[in-house]
Amino acid sequence: MSSSLPPDPRFDSPTEPETPAADGQASQARPSSYGGSQSAPPYQPPYQPPYQSYQANQPAPSYPPPQPPNRRSRLAPGMVALAVIVAVVLIVVGLGIGLALSRGGSSSPAAADAQPAATVPIAPAAADLQQQIVDVIRTVQPSVVQVQSTGAQGGGIGSGEIVSGDGYIVTNDHVVAGFSQFSVLLSNGKTYPAQLKGEDPQDDLALLKISPSSTLQPIAFGDSAKAQVGQFVVALGSPLGLQQSATFGIVSALNRSASEGPGGPAQELTGLIQTSAPINPGNSGGALVNLSGQLIGVPTLGAVDPNSGGTAPGIGFAIPSNRVQFVMQQLIQNGHLVNSGQGFLGVSGADVTPQLAATYGLSAQSGVLVVGFANSASGSSPAQQAGIQLQDIITAVDGQAVSNSNDLAAALQTKSPGTQVKITLLRGTSHQTVTVTLGERPTNAG
Repeated sequence: MSSSLPPDPRFDSPTEPETPAADGQASQARPSSYGGSQSAPPYQPPYQPPYQSYQANQPAPSYPPPQPPNRRSRLAPGMVALAVIVAVVLIVVGLGIGLALSRGGSSSPAAADAQPAATVPIAPAAADLQQQIVDVIRTVQPSVVQVQSTGAQGGGIGSGEIVSGDGYIVTNDHVVAGFSQFSVLLSNGKTYPAQLKGEDPQDDLALLKISPSSTLQPIAFGDSAKAQVGQFVVALGSPLGLQQSATFGIVSALNRSASEGPGGPAQELTGLIQTSAPINPGNSGGALVNLSGQLIGVPTLGAVDPNSGGTAPGIGFAIPSNRVQFVMQQLIQNGHLVNSGQGFLGVSGADVTPQLAATYGLSAQSGVLVVGFANSASGSSPAQQAGIQLQDIITAVDGQAVSNSNDLAAALQTKSPGTQVKITLLRGTSHQTVTVTLGERPTNAG
């Protein structure tokens, strides 16, 4: 079930060409001071002198003949001197500002137009939720393990959670069924051989035991009966062998029923929690926790897309934690399920559809058609004893509408043995109500 992942591709970052210096600008900034034995550069005056210099043995520059003074622009000698001083001061001040700008940053249009990348501030509520999820994952990860099973037919990888400090671990039965050797990889990287202590194929649960060198951190159990559609959940496990992976989602639905098919240990699981947190091969037996870090379910199944035949994304199922605790305690004490603790009606049914109704002339378009009976743990069918007959169509339980077998299982899965329920049914064209005292579901019942 594990797969090797290809290395991430590497990309060479393109080298950006150096930006040439602008015309009239030096390629390097001139230092403002010099120290040590460095020689100072030639002095560059802040402006060009109003004359042309020359050396000896060179002809003197020729000047144009003097022009008569323009009397309108003529200034007194004192005013001329004042004007020259003012001009020099302005030029020096301008040079100082230019040097300051060159030291503080470029004043080019490109630099002036540059803007920082846009970001969105995290709202306090969003930041709190994000931190809560991070804290939950950090808290739960030490209690989630990777389970590796091997045998004559090969091997497989699943997940599990520590339920006691001395090394008991709960996982799915289909993770260990048919294998002979097991090992457990903890979050700290340590691996221990494991013994299979008990199995409950009917609920697809199993119990392993390791002998750790120190006390382990058991996972905290939550009350799955308090789970609500829409609440946030985190799934942890080893999908595809990627240890300590976490996914995030919500509780999508409650009291779902699903069949594991001919390849699974349980023919049908009831009372399941449906979640949008991605569940992939290897997540089986892992942990579905709430935002308090409490286990509310054990991820077990992913829905199958009938078109592609692959796993349907965003539709996974988990065994409720209350059922896990009930089974776990019996596996620790007895190694197997002694009593199911589940009410049992004792019928075999077929979903009524418009096509089925048209084929057999049924008077209902939905419901569960009784096609047989099954015995409870006491050896008899409670439904048959109460007077339900073959070809009856069950349409409600205690006033709760029943359209198919999933509805019937959901209506009964929270009922305890000995509970009386009112079954509404259609016999021919006549509506009837029958009171049935539920028996106990056999520990080996499908």
